[in-house]
Amino acid sequence: MVASATAGYEIPARLRTLHNLVIQYASQGRYEVAVPLCKQALEDLEKTSGHDHPDVATMLNILALVYRDQNKYKEAANLLNEALHIREKTLGENHPAVAATLNNLAVLYGKRGKYKEAEPLCKRALEIREKVLGSDHPDVAKQLNNLALLCQNQGKYEEVEQYYRRALHIYESKLGPDDPNVAKTKNNLSSAYLKQGKYKEAEVLYKQILTRAHEREFGEIAGDNKPIWQVAEEREDNKHKGDGAAYQDYGGWHKAAKVDSPTVTTTLKNLGALYRRQGKYEAAETLEDAALRAKKQ
Repeated sequence: MVASATAGYEIPARLRTLHNLVIQYASQGRYEVAVPLCKQALEDLEKTSGHDHPDVATMLNILALVYRDQNKYKEAANLLNEALHIREKTLGENHPAVAATLNNLAVLYGKRGKYKEAEPLCKRALEIREKVLGSDHPDVAKQLNNLALLCQNQGKYEEVEQYYRRALHIYESKLGPDDPNVAKTKNNLSSAYLKQGKYKEAEVLYKQILTRAHEREFGEIAGDNKPIWQVAEEREDNKHKGDGAAYQDYGGWHKAAKVDSPTVTTTLKNLGALYRRQGKYEAAETLEDAALRAKKQ
């Protein structure tokens, strides 16, 4: 919810403390406190600043997200549309706050399964962020990820791949290969590949994520310093020879899974499931065991 409320837009100073309080109560499920707090703040703001004020729109946006978390989608949509109207009127149609509201509306429609209605809103938010922030800004990559997910739910896989690849390029070039968003986006792209039956392409990305996690924890791959997927495949190859190294003898690879947890843990599970699909049960069990150890850690 925090990311949705603030993405590409700075909360006004006079609302920051209130915003943080509402987020805290909502995250604890204490909606009976969060909602009245928002409503009182809205009433006070409208008295002092008038209805058509950007801070009123911000408060509407925050309350809408609280309603969204309660699955009160109709109420949330009404508030977000009102916030959008105020922000367009007072800040202009190409303001980052307008993009943030459009994105929140798109996410809301997506949660209700209204992907066709959500897609144009998400695209407009993307256009604004590209115009204001530049085409290679990390916030643009976030919007591309959201857009890709909406398209994936509609089976538009060509567009999905295009959006994820572009997001991946932005993250790698601007934030570096070790930024958590790189692994997350690779996981998302792998998921799209799997839905199309592109198992080899998905496998390559999963192995890239696990290799990078291993290198960060244990250094350059060489000799016996192998990533977990390679150990898994060797155990698969040697299962009939009786000399496959036991996982517990390999060392603490599960520590490396903590680096990007839960993304690396998810990757371990996903590649394990892919191995099972290929009939590589020993390899699958190795990764599933590593994922379980990482979760316990």
